[in-house]
Amino acid sequence: MEFLRNKRILAIIGIVCLFVGTITPYFQFPLLGYSYSISLWRYWEGKIVVALIVLNTMFIFKDFLKKYVPQVFNSNLGQKIENANPKLSIIPTILIVLFVVYLAIHLNIASEYIKHGLGFYALWLGIIALVAHAFLYKNPSAQGEVSYNQNHNNPSINQNVTMSQPIQQQSVNSMQNAQGNVKYCPQCGNQVDGAATQCFMCGHHF
Repeated sequence: MEFLRNKRILAIIGIVCLFVGTITPYFQFPLLGYSYSISLWRYWEGKIVVALIVLNTMFIFKDFLKKYVPQVFNSNLGQKIENANPKLSIIPTILIVLFVVYLAIHLNIASEYIKHGLGFYALWLGIIALVAHAFLYKNPSAQGEVSYNQNHNNPSINQNVTMSQPIQQQSVNSMQNAQGNVKYCPQCGNQVDGAATQCFMCGHHF
């Protein structure tokens, strides 16, 4: 479980399964002794799924894409995704979940001859993996940025640490100076200035 929290393995599984679901048969049926299949890739439903896959990939793997393929963020949409809050990555996940549910309802054909193919099950496995990733994954870099911002947004903590040392040093120096500039009268024990030649209390000469 900790491995899934720190790694994006569920996101990879989800995206791969969604892509497989668009290119493999969604329906299979026999006709005149032959087996036929229909995949979403050839229809507008498949194009929407692919677009949502790309959107999810850009959000979830934004750091890798910026490092190795920065050109994908040159468009207006890419710039918006690049500057978006990481928490908004849940939006394309919700969209693709809603669309797969829509497909399951809209393309539900009650027939003993038409069966669901690999594409149908791959799509559902993909959205389950993406939803699990959205709830389980904890971005380590985002947590580091939060602690960094908290420390910098509360400068009193750093100031207290850095200012305490000069204050303590000043106190020590003041005590040392005070002890070096005074002396005590041997006759009455009164404290007098270190440069004084006579005790102002008893008149004793030093």
